Amino acid sequence: MAKCIIPEDGTRSQIVIYSNYIESINAFLTDPLLDAETGEWAIRTKSIPGHQRRAGPSDQNPINVRQSTASYLFDPSLKSGNAKPGISFMLKTDLAFADIDMQRQFTMVGRVVDFVAYFDKKMKYDTFFYPSNGGRHKLLETPLNGG
Repeated sequence: MAKCIIPEDGTRSQIVIYSNYIESINAFLTDPLLDAETGEWAIRTKSIPGHQRRAGPSDQNPINVRQSTASYLFDPSLKSGNAKPGISFMLKTDLAFADIDMQRQFTMVGRVVDFVAYFDKKMKYDTFFYPSNGGRHKLLETPLNGG
């Protein structure tokens, strides 16, 4: 599963898009997004501070556990469960202005208004954006002169 993060820039909040494949979202965009979950796994260590431990709720004599270190596996592609977070949305090309018929579904964490503001005029084709919590929006393609 691909996870694309568009950081906040002062005018809009952060947007996180989840897709089964990074190619699915990039098929609509002129400038491709990068998968935030790409990267190598690594074994990391962390420090566990000293603390008290009881054998049970009625234990009147807790023991002291000394500070120690623990090793763990850090994997940026780690996934737990099948659910994708956020709201679902669909992108579909406008056949009146596009020469290709594409339709893909994704999920996102963020505001719809920020999504529309960021992706308008960044599409390869005129594209309809259907969020699950609102009406249809039209995202326009990138102008040929770049303006």
